[in-house]
Formats: sequence, C-alpha cells, structure tokens
Amino acid sequence: MLVGFPARPKNATQEAGQLIPHRMSSQPPLFSLFSLPSSFAQLHIFAVRLKKSLVRNIKSKINMSYCVNPECQNPQNSNAAQFCLNCGFNLVLRQRYRPIELLGRGGFGKTFLAIDEDIPSLPPCAVKQFYFYDRDPKIFNKAVELFRQEGVRLDELGKHPQIPTLLACFEQEGHIYLVQEFIGGSTLKQELDNSVYDEEQIWQLLQDLLPVLQFIHDKRVIHRDIKPENIIRRQSDNKLVLIDFGIAKLLTDSAMLRPATLIGSQDYVAPEQMRGKVFPASDLYSLGVTCIRLMTQVPPLDMYDCNNERWWWREFLPKATSISDELGEILDKLLQTPLNQRYSLAAEVLQDIQAALDIRHQNLLSPQKPIAPALGNSDNSTDISALQAPDSPILPTNAVAHCAEHFS
Repeated sequence: MLVGFPARPKNATQEAGQLIPHRMSSQPPLFSLFSLPSSFAQLHIFAVRLKKSLVRNIKSKINMSYCVNPECQNPQNSNAAQFCLNCGFNLVLRQRYRPIELLGRGGFGKTFLAIDEDIPSLPPCAVKQFYFYDRDPKIFNKAVELFRQEGVRLDELGKHPQIPTLLACFEQEGHIYLVQEFIGGSTLKQELDNSVYDEEQIWQLLQDLLPVLQFIHDKRVIHRDIKPENIIRRQSDNKLVLIDFGIAKLLTDSAMLRPATLIGSQDYVAPEQMRGKVFPASDLYSLGVTCIRLMTQVPPLDMYDCNNERWWWREFLPKATSISDELGEILDKLLQTPLNQRYSLAAEVLQDIQAALDIRHQNLLSPQKPIAPALGNSDNSTDISALQAPDSPILPTNAVAHCAEHFS
C-alpha cells in the first residue's frame, strides 16, 4: 500500500481506472482525486490533478495579477486572468511566473513580486523588468545576448548564501527579464527610518558583508550600486543579503540606458565610478558611505566637503554617540578619495577589523593597574593624605591600533 493513500477495501470496484469504495461512490468527484491510481498513466493524471488542486487552493489566497506592460494604465487584474483586461498583455511570463505586486521602480525598469506557477506551492520570486529605449533590433538582440552571458555569472554568484539565486533570464514581448529568489525581510533603508546604527552594529555589518564582497571580487564581479536599499536583512536567519548584483554592468554594456545616465546612486558611488572607471575599491567606498549613513541618518552628500575633498561624518553623529578610534580609522580609509590611499581589497579591511577587535578584546581582559598602593599590609602602608596631587591632569593613554597604515 502506498503511504498517504486509502487502503483498498474488500468491497471496492474499479471505475474508470480508479478504485472507489462502494459506500463512497456517491461522494463528489473530488474524492477520486485522492484515490489510488491503477497504472503509471493514471498516476501521471493523478499528479497533474493534485498539482492543479494545490494551485487553485493557494491562488485563492492571492488577490490579483499585475500587468507588467509599462504603458498599461490599469495593471490590476484577477488572480486567474491570463491576459490583461486593459491592454491585452500576457500576465504570465514564460508561461510560469505571474507578477502580483509592484515592489519598486527606477530609471532602468521595475521590480515585481511574482509567484512561480510551475511549482505546486507557488513560491514567491522577484522579477526585474528592464526598459529598452533604443528599439533598433540589432542593438536589442545584442543586449539579449549580453544578458544571457552575464546570467551565467549571476548564476555562479547565486551559490553564495547571502546572494539571491538566479532563477531565469529571458526576453519576452520586447522586454528583458531577470527572475531571482525572493528575499523576505527589510532593507537597511527601512531599518534606518526607525533608528540609527551604533558602533557594534557597524562592526557586525562589516563582518557580514565584506566576505560577500570578497567572494564576488574574486570572481571578477563588481556590484557598482551598494547602498542601504540594496541590502536586505533576511527574516529567516537575520543575515544580510546583497541584492541587484550585476545589474549596473548589464545596463552599461548593453547600452540600454539613455545618454549621460549615471549607474549607481550618486550619494554612494566612488569618485572614479563617476568618471566611468570601477574597481573592487569602488564597492568598498560605497560600503563605507553606507556605514556613515546608517550611523547618522544624514544624506551622504551633506557630510562631504567638496572644497577639501573629505568627509565630516563625525560632526553629524547623534549627541552622546561615541565611535572608537579603531572603527573611525577603518571608515576613514574606506572613504578615501585617492585610490592609492583607500583599501583595495575586502580582505585588507577584514584583516584590520580582526586586528582592531583583537586589541579591544585584550584591553577588556588586561587587569587595571591600581591607582594607589595596596592598604592590606599595615607594616608597609602609605599615608594617602601625604600623596601630592600631580601638577597637570592625568590624561587617558592613546591605545589606538594604526593597522590601516600597513597597507598602501
């Protein structure tokens, strides 16, 4: 007997290739869905019917379908519609992915929450649609080919647990789509709207994201658009996930953008990126800007002195907020304008972070020196009142680790 199926009663009869008990033959046809098939052909039919039943059940909880046609004026449709009632656009991409909600939009396109109808549980996924302003067929076909080539690289990146998995890359009805794993959680931008980050949170953020950057840089990929909006704290395990990998490079190489369109958010991009050059250090710069944004809630460019080409982020920290010299030095080096004064690799930053945390740990474990002689021995006791006050106030020692100076 197969697990999960009813046992065959002695008084069962076979009807239309299925086993249906006499006493249940008057039940609705739904019962036959859960009856034991008598052949592999019937088993296939049974599986198809079961899948459709599960899909109908889950779909009943989904309110609508969303039309992805950029020109559609009324994109909301019923959850069972195949074509948009307003513009006639296909509502199911690649006969599989059904967009149900608009998540966001930018200069290059839109991002939708969708469901995968090819899987019975209808798991959520993120669909990115890219606009194409130049309608020349030759340029468009070249862009499609570039997207497919870059999709191979994005597929490799998706093997990292803190990067969304690439599910599909295709062209449909004159638009290019990337389908990726949907990451449930809140972006750091959403967290920033509620509160600022303290030093411990910044240490943790750097330790969470720098290994991700090291992973992609080792594969010769540069993100180009690191900012709080592109970092999600995954709800399932509280890990930080970096999204929108490779999008900037795809847009640049495929010439999809209008002339003079800047890739990346101006507040966060490195100076050399503004001039069309990118390096791993460019991502590190954007990560540094993200950190000071999270600590201050102040727009980054409001903290930058253009005349002296330096950041004044410490002046914008909330009152009563203190940042250690160790963290301050690391952030300052991430934010250097000259490339030869900035960290060039994520591994360098991680090395300095480890050295700084080791020093902090040693300072916590080291015993404090007594400020007065011990009073336990009466024979060698000292008259405290006879001790003279120092001529000048005692200042704390500066135990800063200048680890960043080890790198060029």
